[in-house]
Amino acid sequence: MIRWLKYLAGAFCVIFGLLFYVGWASDIPHETLAEKYATGASDFAELPSGARAHYRMQGNRDGKTIVLLHGSNSSLHTWEPWVATLSDDHFIVTLDLPGHGLTGPIPSDDYTYNGMVEFLHEFVEHIDLEDFILGGNSMGGGVTLAYTLAHPDDVSALILVDAAGTRLPAAAADKVDYPLAFDLAGRWYTNWIIENVTPRNLASEGLSKSVSVKNIVTEKAVDRYWELVRHPGNRRATGLRFAWYRAGGRRDLQVESITQPALIIWGDEDRLIPVEAGQALHDRLPNSKLMIFKGVGHLPMEEVPSETAAAVAEFVAELP
Repeated sequence: MIRWLKYLAGAFCVIFGLLFYVGWASDIPHETLAEKYATGASDFAELPSGARAHYRMQGNRDGKTIVLLHGSNSSLHTWEPWVATLSDDHFIVTLDLPGHGLTGPIPSDDYTYNGMVEFLHEFVEHIDLEDFILGGNSMGGGVTLAYTLAHPDDVSALILVDAAGTRLPAAAADKVDYPLAFDLAGRWYTNWIIENVTPRNLASEGLSKSVSVKNIVTEKAVDRYWELVRHPGNRRATGLRFAWYRAGGRRDLQVESITQPALIIWGDEDRLIPVEAGQALHDRLPNSKLMIFKGVGHLPMEEVPSETAAAVAEFVAELP
């Protein structure tokens, strides 16, 4: 029996070591990532708090300003399909939120909604934005709602794309199917591993589970997710953010007091935040319009960019 246990322990050590060898992924220096991903309209702002913001300002400066916030473990690149369609008539501002993309970690180490709202407010003041339309996908949708509640005079309208920030209806709980990385992050016994052992297939699985239109899961897209999460400090920030989620910090935002016009866009096959959450959000927001797209998952702006951008353009055109 003892010999058998020794063999089992030895095999476990070999397998564990092999996983570390195959999956070990070191940080990639900011400069290396910036050379590859801070292209075109990309710029950086050093904010008074000491935080760095990676952002892009594109399009028609005479048009209405739309600020767009990406989702968890994503980056501003997720909005480029919309920028391509909307920039002729609108001024589009996209940015990497704290702990994401090329913005990286922030001095406060606050990756809660409050920390994201403070960062965004500091950013929009720094670039002198006023009276803008604020939009977000997933986590960015939650930040959009939280920011509007904190700074209602800044926001003229909202665009909510498969947005977080409100409690998931109980009837939809069985439909949720999170990527493995989401299940691992934010636990004290896995955070060190996640910060160092990040195999590329974690990024591939996460993107594949997020979408129904599979042709957007390209090698280039997976590389971008995998490489940007390895920006120094981003994986640690992810662990802190998910630990906050698990501790119940991501409360149900009291969105009933938001009176600005809101466009809610949702994919009917979303497995991260099922479409029932979109319907519930529509029911709670007093001045909202809900559009559900068939055969679409968690990233409608990438999966059906032309159709969703057209919906945004129509919504914005109808604003006062």
